[in-house]
This record gives sequence, structure tokens and C-alpha cells, in this order.
Amino acid sequence: MSLHNPLDWIALLQQQAEQYHDKVCFEYSANGESVTDSITFVQLDQRARALAVQLGSQLNTGERAILMMPNSIEYIVGFFACVYAGIIAVTAYPPQSRRRDWGRLSAIARDCQASQIICLDQHMGTVEEWLSSESLTCGITTVPAQADMAAVNDWHRPAVQGDDLVFLQYSSGSTGMPKGVMLSHANLLANSRLIQQRLQFSAQRSCVSWLPMYHDMGFVGYVLTPLLSGSTVRLLPPPLVVQSPYLWLKAISDCRAAISGGPNFIFDHCASRITQTQLASLDLSCWKIIPNGAEPILAATLQRFEQTFAGTGLAPEAMKPSYGMAEACLFVTTTPIGECYRLCPGDAVQWVSSGQLHEALDIRIVDPETLELQPEGGSGEICFRGESVSRGYWARDELNQQVFNQTIAAEPGYFRTGDLGFIRDGYLYVSGRLKEMLIVRGNNYFPQDIEATVQAVDHDLTDHGGAVFAVNQAGQPEQLVLVQELSRQGSRRDDLEQLIYRIRQTVTETHDISLSAVVLISPASLAKTTSGKIQRLRCRELFLAAELKVIHQWQASAYSEDEPTVVLPSLMAPVTASAIETWICHWAAQQTKLPLNSIDATQPLSASGLDSVDAMTLNDALSQALQQEIDPELIWQSDTISALAQGVVAAMGQPGPDSSETMIEGEI
Repeated sequence: MSLHNPLDWIALLQQQAEQYHDKVCFEYSANGESVTDSITFVQLDQRARALAVQLGSQLNTGERAILMMPNSIEYIVGFFACVYAGIIAVTAYPPQSRRRDWGRLSAIARDCQASQIICLDQHMGTVEEWLSSESLTCGITTVPAQADMAAVNDWHRPAVQGDDLVFLQYSSGSTGMPKGVMLSHANLLANSRLIQQRLQFSAQRSCVSWLPMYHDMGFVGYVLTPLLSGSTVRLLPPPLVVQSPYLWLKAISDCRAAISGGPNFIFDHCASRITQTQLASLDLSCWKIIPNGAEPILAATLQRFEQTFAGTGLAPEAMKPSYGMAEACLFVTTTPIGECYRLCPGDAVQWVSSGQLHEALDIRIVDPETLELQPEGGSGEICFRGESVSRGYWARDELNQQVFNQTIAAEPGYFRTGDLGFIRDGYLYVSGRLKEMLIVRGNNYFPQDIEATVQAVDHDLTDHGGAVFAVNQAGQPEQLVLVQELSRQGSRRDDLEQLIYRIRQTVTETHDISLSAVVLISPASLAKTTSGKIQRLRCRELFLAAELKVIHQWQASAYSEDEPTVVLPSLMAPVTASAIETWICHWAAQQTKLPLNSIDATQPLSASGLDSVDAMTLNDALSQALQQEIDPELIWQSDTISALAQGVVAAMGQPGPDSSETMIEGEI
């Protein structure tokens, strides 16, 4: 094994610790402005060794340990402790929301047969409650703040081969049948080196990341690749950036970071939320590389972002639309350095190229039925093979044979992505999805999970009688639509509007996503095959053509420009709970494009279809309106809008209910 070409991640980190020693590899900013924690290369090696000794005394080599921590230095320490102990890490997050998180995390724990949970001290009580509630028998290990130097010296290197598994990457968002992508030392080293080469990571370039570490883009892209490159990374809490995207941009400007990116939605978020005062404080001339991936990329988003930040020194060639997935560790293609992204006109939209093909990954476009190669420019399923590609999903042998080991043009070993695209002049364009998985804000969701949630809401919602799919209109981000059959008795109900309300609320609370349309249709009218399989693509076609047998429906007014605008009221001192309640209701109506009279203050925000991203946006908007920072925990802990308003007033030390000081500056 060459010292300069390590074959596993233990050797890699130890080599970097020797070379860079006291250089900071990761620093964490809890408030987005100042560094609150940091770790050097040598400290990471020491803390990983110390915790590995403890894990090694609790687990056998090859057992699975789930990382249940928020973005933090400790998350990285916990991961490398698993690597140093020969234990397979499973990237996840703390079980915060009983309804949204517990079921999914339990499914992951059972699927991988986890033996241990690695968490922070402050989450131990929640983890214990979750384990007890779900009847899971896992041990718990917490990550100490400092290395036990005696334990550091007790560590012994496990026997590790390049093909040994490092961690399992479960798709974010899925709940029913989670699939853990198996990633080995060799896979991750190959992909990280490819990213380093294509995006020019180096020890002289710093990075900023707000992406969740349980996500492949967040962990492989901004933990493993910078570590391999000798870079320093400034880490920010994901909710903080969603709440106030300016803090992300300011961190890039202040740190003079060269590399930072995210999914398409964050660039829309930045362009829509930035103020002229904030723009004037930014110098983004340092920001040379902006990877954009993890969800469909819209030309309109890229152009809007570039136009908004052109005056900050941002170079037009900095934006790097990319394509990747966990099955390849992360990276598949990206736009070359020094080039602007390419566009290709389509029938209704402009396709954005996801970058140039590279010899490290052999990419083919095939007919999804016959697997025959498509000609230049021909559309088909994207397939590829290479060192970065996983051997398959954990304990899914039959599926792995179907997906990971396909023969194309007499050559074996291709992975079928389920994505549709075409190649033109050596550049890949992703045009859609053959598989039914939905991607919303970088998270993966399976329609079957959402459909099952809906059908559990009421007995008149027919089992196996629903279809969830995505639509995209006028270059806007994808919107989720539900088409659901009613029973014969249900079709005669007079409370269908209330039923739709319950459906929307339940989907938001359970999956943390919002439906843009709910269509209740006649019994036995859902498009299915002769064998009873739901035809979601056909349902989508019927929806767009307005040919469904509709009994009752609701659509967010994003589909119509005829809805009147809701104007936010002013908040005048002394601010009362009633005034704040009124303000939040107006804000929710403005955000969701719903009529103001449909926002019920006695219900939670989720009842209006507002998800966690919206909640963080509300927190920032309300803080600005009040000119006082509001603790985000108030939003998570409040059962209703009214309770949230009362909580805000209590936190501010202001008077209780009395709306006499509220001034409305507009009408519905």
C-alpha cells in the first residue's frame, strides 16, 4: 500500500493527520457567523481511535451502528470511529418527530439489523424512548467531546480490505421499504478522487457546507472529499440556512470559500429571500465552483440566481449542474471547470446539461425495455458502471441482480438508474424518471409510501386506489399531485372539503412535504393495468388533460394567476398575541397561495400544507417583522398557530390577546 495512494479510509485519514497535523479540517458554526467548534486532522484521528476502542468492546467487526446525530463535528468523529473499529456505519439523524421520523428510522434499523446507536448526550433520552416505543434492542454509545488519550494508544488497526463495506446510505424520505446502498472503501475512494479531480478540491481551497450529513451530497461531497483533499470545511446547520439563506452566502463571502453547493431549490430560495442591503455586503468573487444536483435542475432557477448575484462578483461559469446518486457514492457527471453550463431546447422546457461524460464512469443510454443502445441524442434510460458503483442494496440479492448487474452491448455490470436522459456532444442531459421515485428538495420519496399514508386517513379512501406523481409547469419546481379513489359511500359524502384538508395535513406531518393538488375521483376509475398495477404516468396524463372522473378536488392557486394577493399586516408595538396570530395567518396564506379564510389558527401550520422548510422560512420572516430573534423550537413545539403566537409573545415578554394595535396595510 502506497503512503500516497491509500487503499482504505483508515490509511487515508492517518496519512492526512501526519501530513496536515494541526490544520483544521472541519469547523462548525452554530449561528452561521462565528466558529463554535472545530477539529484538526490529527484530533480527528485521535478521537476516532479512542471511540473505536469503545465500539470495538461492544460490537463485532461488520456489525451495523446507526449515526443519529445532527450535523456536527461529533457526527464525523462517530463515522470514523466506526471505520477504525471495522463496524459498518449507517448514516441517519436523531428521531425528533414521532410521526415523521420514528417509523422511517425503525424501518432502517430493522433492515440493517443495527446493533448500536451512536448519538449525542442531549439526544440520549429521545433515542431511548424511540427504541422502547419501537421494541428495538440496540445499545447506545455517545460521542465524547475529547479523546481519551489512553484509549487512543490502545487502538489496534482492524484488518481492512478495499472491498469491505464502510457505510450504508439509505435514501432520505422513504419509509415503507428502505434500501441501504452498500458502499465500500474502494467505492468511496474512487468517487472522492473523481470529485476532487473534476471540481478541483485542494488543500489551498476551503469549502462551506450546510447539507445534511445523512445525505450523500452532504457526506461524500463535503466530508470525505475535502478530507481526502486536505481542505478546510465550514459546516452550518441545515435548518439555519433554510431559515436564512443569506447566512450561507455570508459564510462563503467571509471564509473566501471556493466550493459550496446544494440542490436546485436552495438557489431559488437565495434569489427570492435576499435583500438589497444583504447583497451589498457580499463578495462572492471567491466562489469558483457551485455544484447543483440532487434534484431536477431548472434553467429558470440558474438564470434567476445568476442575475440576482451578478453584482457580487459571482462568475457566470461558477454554476456546475451535476448528476449523481448514492448508488455511485455521489458523483456521476458535472460541468467542466471554466465552462458555462449547456442548455438544449426541448418541446416545452430547456434541458440543462448535467455535465460532461468522464472515462471513470462508462455511461450508456438504452431502451428501457430491450436495453439496446440508443443513438446520439436518443432518449432512454441512463445506465453506467465503474469503480464508484456500489455492489448493491443491503440484503436485496434479487433486486441487485435486476438493477446492478445488467448486460449492455455484450458488456456486463451496468447499473440501471431508472432515470431518463440523452447524450449530446459528450454531455449528459437528464430529462425525467422512468422509476416512480419522487425527488423533492433533494429528498427521495416513494409514491407508495405517501399513498398508504393517505389511505389510512379515512375508510372511504380506497386501499390501493391512489396515485401520487409530480408535475412541472412553466419552469417551476416540481409539484406533488394526489389522485385518490373514493368508495361508493364516500362519493356521496358532503364533507369532502374537510376530508381533503385532513389528507393534506396528514401528508405534511408524516412526510414533511406538501401536496399541490388533491383530486378525489369516482370509485374504480383509477388507471390500472389488467393485473391491477397502478399506472401513475397515465394518471398524470389524465390529470394534465383534465380527463379524470372528478368528484371533488383542491388545487393550490399556484396553478392559477387569478387569485388575489395577500398583503402582510404590520406589527406595531406593543405586539400582542392576536396581532402575531393574524400576521402568521396572512403569511401562511401568502406562502401557500391559499385564501386567507382557509387558514385556521386553531390548527397547526401543517394543516395548511406547510412543511419544515416553510417553518424555517416563517421563523426568519417573523424574526425580521418583530426585529427580534425567535427561537425555532417555538415553531416545532407549538400545536397550533394560536399557540405559536402565544409562545412568541411569552418569549418576548409582551402582553397577551388583544389585537387592537394591529394595522392591516392591505386587503385580500
